[in-house]
Amino acid sequence: MSQDGASQFQEVIRQELEFSVKKELEKILTTAPSHEFEHTKKDLDGFRKLFHRFLQEKGPSVDWGKIQRPPEDSTIWNYTCHSPHVLVYINSE
Repeated sequence: MSQDGASQFQEVIRQELEFSVKKELEKILTTAPSHEFEHTKKDLDGFRKLFHRFLQEKGPSVDWGKIQRPPEDSTIWNYTCHSPHVLVYINSE
């Protein structure tokens, strides 16, 4: 397959993925309670935009070599606050 053919194929796949995600998010939105509809719609629109940006990126999306373990104090915080959730630090450097 030529470089141009590969680029066209990737574009078609990207468009299909975006269309599929849009349809699935619309299905999810129909399950939102009426009092949360606008908030849920805003969240799902944000996700759709983020997914669109992700598909536009070329190359690896994560440099796993830069991923670091969370500081030890995050574990202590979870136990002292009786939180069942793991505290995760995100650093965009």
